[in-house]
Amino acid sequence: MANGNDALSINFDNGFGTIGNAYNIDTSVLGEVKLSGVSAMMEWATGPSAGHGYGTYTVEAKLTGNQPGPAIVMWPGDNHWPGQEIDLVELLPNGGGQQYSTLHWDNGGDSYIGKIFDDVSNNAWHQYQMVWEQGKITINVDGKTQATFTGHVPTDYAHGGMNNTIGFLNTNANTSISVSQVDYTPLGGGGSSTPAVRDANPFPVNAEVDSLSKQMKADSSIDWDTLAATVTANYYATGYWHL
Repeated sequence: MANGNDALSINFDNGFGTIGNAYNIDTSVLGEVKLSGVSAMMEWATGPSAGHGYGTYTVEAKLTGNQPGPAIVMWPGDNHWPGQEIDLVELLPNGGGQQYSTLHWDNGGDSYIGKIFDDVSNNAWHQYQMVWEQGKITINVDGKTQATFTGHVPTDYAHGGMNNTIGFLNTNANTSISVSQVDYTPLGGGGSSTPAVRDANPFPVNAEVDSLSKQMKADSSIDWDTLAATVTANYYATGYWHL
């Protein structure tokens, strides 16, 4: 279990580091992992202190395709859903391939708000960054602020709340996500400065942008058989690969 006060740096030259809950990952390229089809890798969500708290999360990644499927997910440390899931990046279900970020919270059910990114292309490497501090989450892509959240921002474990674990997933045969670097710097550790903020356009709730969360088991492992069956059933029912 990672300590939320410790810095983290993973470049995939020699294993997965703390992101050890992995399934169906392509490691054929040194220093890079690729998730395609139904695949995922996450830190173990074993309790409120699991994962990391306030600080800067930076990921070098490439999303391919124009449908929902790839995502960078900050999952609740206690593995409880609905909960404080923070999706650093996903793809909209409108077929346009637009990238966006989502903040989820438990309001007697899953409540969330999303912010669409401006001019962030798919099929290209980008630096995705989340700065999580008290009362505020800032999302940057390639150094440009794309979204901010100031409502329903969770409190980390060190301040009486809960941490989040770092995860990646893909749930679509027509999409993929590649990752080459993952870094976390605790707040005050030299990597948590926040640039000027600008809200992107919010979008309405859509069932197709719900994440892998419904498929998680209470024992902190992912029920891959159920996940794969759900995605396949949705494809045959709707013609789209989604959860």
